[in-house]
Amino acid sequence: MSWLRWISLSGLCFWSAQPFAAPLHPRNGIIVSDSRLRWRHVTLDDETDAVDLCVIGGGMSGLAAAIAAAQAATNLSIVLLESDVKLGGRVRSDYTSDGYTLDRGFAVFIQEYPTSQQLLDYDSLRLAQFRPGARVKLADTEELACVADPLRGALRDWWLAISSPVGTWRDKLRLMPLIYTVMTKSVQDIFSMQEMDTLTCLRKKYNFSDEFVSSFLAPFLEGIYLTNLDRQSSRMFHFIFKMFTLGSVALPARGMQAVADQLGEHASGLGVHVQCGRSACSIQQHLRDGTFLLEVKSEEGKSKCHAKSIIIATTQHAASSLLSNNILSHSLNNPTPLLSQRTVACLYYALPSPPPLTEPILILNGQGAQCRNTKPYPINNVCFPSVVQKTYAPQGYELCSVSILEDAMHEYDGDYITLDRDARKQLAAWFPQRAADIMDDSIWVQKGLYVIPHAQPSHFEEEGCANVHGGRDCTMFRGVSLPEGMFVCGDYMATSTLNGALESGVNAGKAAAAYLTHN
Repeated sequence: MSWLRWISLSGLCFWSAQPFAAPLHPRNGIIVSDSRLRWRHVTLDDETDAVDLCVIGGGMSGLAAAIAAAQAATNLSIVLLESDVKLGGRVRSDYTSDGYTLDRGFAVFIQEYPTSQQLLDYDSLRLAQFRPGARVKLADTEELACVADPLRGALRDWWLAISSPVGTWRDKLRLMPLIYTVMTKSVQDIFSMQEMDTLTCLRKKYNFSDEFVSSFLAPFLEGIYLTNLDRQSSRMFHFIFKMFTLGSVALPARGMQAVADQLGEHASGLGVHVQCGRSACSIQQHLRDGTFLLEVKSEEGKSKCHAKSIIIATTQHAASSLLSNNILSHSLNNPTPLLSQRTVACLYYALPSPPPLTEPILILNGQGAQCRNTKPYPINNVCFPSVVQKTYAPQGYELCSVSILEDAMHEYDGDYITLDRDARKQLAAWFPQRAADIMDDSIWVQKGLYVIPHAQPSHFEEEGCANVHGGRDCTMFRGVSLPEGMFVCGDYMATSTLNGALESGVNAGKAAAAYLTHN
């Protein structure tokens, strides 16, 4: 295994609530297609309808919960309610009428995640891998610096790794103790290590230079966890380092939506009745028999359903709103605070082939804090998804993804026209041979802007934060015990990763199945 496998691409699976898509050119607006899957429906017409288990939320956690419950107890009647028209929650893709795949926020699939490996058929996803390594835009240099993987690449990559201007030779040597740590410790061991902020860990524990941190580690890790290094957990850093050291990073043929669609097919095949376009707007518990009454809203109106057990698989904020109305209205007077949320944005541009960079690799902004994640230098990282996975753009065209983090978005304060202009200027400086095309919005056409305000829950220095491998107790919510038969799941209940969302869902699904089996 090579230390540079982990930098093949940051695990930028941007967790989002319902994102805001704001194309600046209406003629290129996003067309959201219906899923090609056709779910079996349960009609919830009146209060006499009942199911054993109702899963509220069709994101990664909800789908994993439904699958786990159906596998653990095959005779259960299970319904899954998703308020959106498609499954996926924070892992979604839009398909434009002219053939582009736009993930809702730049996202990649980390193949080494253990719960992903348990739940998903990787072959069916038709994954295309990123090249190990990274390109880095350094200050005062025209060419993009190369960070290569000498252990997996060609003989040329040895020289590229040694001669790379990214980091000193001491920085490269100091990676060895980090590699040894993650290779010799289990994931459980990693989450038992002393915790500190990642910036302190990089500087004090591993003695990396400020230049190496600023030019490479900061844009890489902040692209993953969407906040400054001093607000990131060292345990989460070691975890993602291990995942990238052991495995590859890829894009599915139909975008990240393919992950949700496959889980949805799996759930449906197990007998779960999946309903999109239906949301639970209230929950009441019957004191007589302990069952739950849900009011369900859809375009057709409102309906009701009894459930013996409920799994709430929404964001923490949505779960809090749903529970505070009836179920925990008195108990939530003094709960633990809601976790703070990270914001991220993604600009997509369509352009004629060939792209400025033909390597299937991530490009990091290593120009320093003054020229990254700020106005007028908003870019943190850039990728050409269509170079990695050809299906992301129609033949003869390419797709460019530009990631912009929270600090920059605060400075632009909704001025998306200026944001687009400044991003183009920065891209033009990175690719001067294409500068004229980049600045011409009829050649580099903006396909969409996704602003995702609830992209990821905090995983450091907050009570109950999302940094627990194996997940938290799914019968507790914000420090309060839930009624018997009610469970919660989501990335905020485990780790702020795709793996955490799936892991938490599996925990809740198994717990619900056990409850129903014994009651």
